[in-house]
Amino acid sequence: MTHQVTDSPADGGPAGHRRALSRATRDCPRLLVLSYHFPPDPAMGGMRWAGLTKYLAQLGWRVWVVTAAPGPEAADGVSVESCPPGRTLSDLYRRCRAVFRTPAAGAYGTVEDITEGREPAGRLAKLRAEGAGVLALLSEGRGWALRAALRARRVIRRVRPHVIVSSSPPVAAHLAAWLATRGLEIPWLADLRDPWAGPVSRGFRAHPFMRSRLAWAATVRLERLVVGAATGIITTTRELATVLHARYPRSTVTWLRNGADRDCLPDRSESPCAGVGIAHVGALYGGRSLSLVLRALRLFLERHPEAAADGTRLRSAGYADAARTAALQHEITALQLERHVELLGVISRAAALDLVASSRLVVVLAQDQEPQIPGKLYEGLAIGVATVAITTPDSATGREASRLGVAVVEPNDVEAMVAVLEAVWSDGGVGLRRRQTAVDYRDLAASVSSLLGAVAVTPSHRPPLRRQ
Repeated sequence: MTHQVTDSPADGGPAGHRRALSRATRDCPRLLVLSYHFPPDPAMGGMRWAGLTKYLAQLGWRVWVVTAAPGPEAADGVSVESCPPGRTLSDLYRRCRAVFRTPAAGAYGTVEDITEGREPAGRLAKLRAEGAGVLALLSEGRGWALRAALRARRVIRRVRPHVIVSSSPPVAAHLAAWLATRGLEIPWLADLRDPWAGPVSRGFRAHPFMRSRLAWAATVRLERLVVGAATGIITTTRELATVLHARYPRSTVTWLRNGADRDCLPDRSESPCAGVGIAHVGALYGGRSLSLVLRALRLFLERHPEAAADGTRLRSAGYADAARTAALQHEITALQLERHVELLGVISRAAALDLVASSRLVVVLAQDQEPQIPGKLYEGLAIGVATVAITTPDSATGREASRLGVAVVEPNDVEAMVAVLEAVWSDGGVGLRRRQTAVDYRDLAASVSSLLGAVAVTPSHRPPLRRQ
């Protein structure tokens, strides 16, 4: 790849540029990534480009990352700059509420209703929901966009990247990239791992922006601004790419599936949990529900009492709000599963991965999330644990799971879920694992390098990205 680098007074002329970059670095293709999350931040939103940049560096790329993560981890050929977020209006609101001891908003249908996707009832509730949605929008990324844009602008002047990538969530990364690239002719790709302004699903409807007309209108305009300004858009699924291309036919949209970095994951335990050890890791929100798994577990234990005696247990880790946790506890009690279900709440990423590695079956919830795929699907496969996806066969997760050999159970098919549990009980999950295929970032890096290289060497602001 060749790319002419010119000097400018802003960089201190040729001498200043030579001080900033060694000759070896100047001869490498250079990439700048803006990602709010990045290891050691455990959020799944940071794992994609943490893995990809590591293997891009092994293919000859020199990479710089601007992130909000404190004490970020870097690999050879990857330089990471921490740009902490600032205080937001939400912080001020919480402080004022604590000072004046304002009662929780749940009784009025704001915060809890927003989380659960319910329509607020009453004029006051709707007004407060509007305020909460606008507040959430203004606090997106915790005030990081402007700070990150300024830091990215300095990095751009110093290293002259051939291409820039911004990765969400949160979408503040795309706003930062838009600000940082104003007036520059550097190709910029926006990687939308999840929907921004749609398509609307029950899972996406839980976002505060969807509960406020003002915030939603602003969100649509911000998406239009970013998509129109970016050189191209990347998504993680064909389904989301199709929707975005239909909405923005003049924009170039491609898709690049997600994966996992096997080198950063534990090995599957040689002595997993007793019985049918089932693990679920991830937040419960929107349409995501463990109800099917609980009902199937109850039926399975009734049919196989020896499995109950052997210690069969479902362990669930991840965030759930108070209302959803209470409902889940009630269902567990009603099904008399107290001895067979553990709700661990929020745990560290290392503990969550160890939980998966020591289990015989991983449950991936993807109900009502048609265009996106939970990253947990790839991590369970990479660790080598039998995996089942709870979703419809025609969703993005359903199609990808089928391609990878993962069992797919429709959200209301209790008997199919019982059959999965029985298969794991009979052979420890060996039969399910034998058909499954993992996706490693190492294997995806060559395709990503080609995609970035095609953008970087094309002089036009609208390079011909390959649509898949």
